[in-house]
Amino acid sequence: MSEAPASPLRRPAQRTHLWVIAVGACALLVLVIFEFFVRSYVGQRIEHAMFHAAEHQRAAFEEGGFVPHWLLNLSIAIPALFFVIITLVRQRFIAAGIAVATFVAANITTQLLKNTFLERPDLSSENGVPWLVNSMPSGHTTLAAGAAVAVFLVSAPRQRPLLGFLVAFFATAVGAITFIETWHRPSDIISAYLVVGAWGLIGGWLIMRAEERWNTVTLENDTSPGGAAGLAWFLGVILTGASALCFLFAGGADGVLAVTDERHTTSAWHWVAGILLSVGPGFLIAGAGINFFDSEIGRRMRGHPLPTPQKLTYPVPPQFAHLYEV
Repeated sequence: MSEAPASPLRRPAQRTHLWVIAVGACALLVLVIFEFFVRSYVGQRIEHAMFHAAEHQRAAFEEGGFVPHWLLNLSIAIPALFFVIITLVRQRFIAAGIAVATFVAANITTQLLKNTFLERPDLSSENGVPWLVNSMPSGHTTLAAGAAVAVFLVSAPRQRPLLGFLVAFFATAVGAITFIETWHRPSDIISAYLVVGAWGLIGGWLIMRAEERWNTVTLENDTSPGGAAGLAWFLGVILTGASALCFLFAGGADGVLAVTDERHTTSAWHWVAGILLSVGPGFLIAGAGINFFDSEIGRRMRGHPLPTPQKLTYPVPPQFAHLYEV
């Protein structure tokens, strides 16, 4: 038997169930991170070791006059500038509107989770970790990652892999700064990446379904996310794995336990681990997003027509037919 010919056209975002699963996976990971790092005895001690080291290093930076606040502003301003330029040049105003709505929804979700739905238990009597009000997810990181995802969403399919990798640098840079400045713990930062990722998937599905022609490429000129996605995956795996090694260099479990004893000075390795853990997962999520979006864009054979928007027709009641006569 001969094989059936391949379909000349596959519409973008046709497999809606995969998008639903991906959004659900982001939400599930947020809950897993919250349960381990915020609600568990061990997770709180691990994060306290990193956070305490960051407080020690921040004091040293402030004494030296190094305050990286300008890096935070720059890391948000540059993606915002890219977004405006791409929107005006490409004139993709529907996509821009959806991307802005995605950005707003992600930031609202972060504030609701942080201030309303998620509570940090006081386990200080059990693990010696001082209680602080819940700070998960990070608002600063949500702001930066949301701007980065907005750029990703309005980009053309062929430019998305490269731009996705580049704007991931700015988002993870803000993640690192918020940890260095002791505004947030690594779990706050990672959960912010996931919140933005979930809303980015929702916005991406809407954009692909609303603007099918723009999100369809020919098989002869197909996109290739390999370089950008591969580099994002590489950095994510290396940096996240290196954060675990830093804990070993800091003394492993004994080094973490020693932090709650005021007689011991925390290790600088814990500080490095916190920075790496604030950056590495961001690149992992970026790599996954680049691959997923590339797999879901529309594809057609050269010479076959692009998808055309469906026109809705409404029947005219007979008593009003004369009003439409020309």
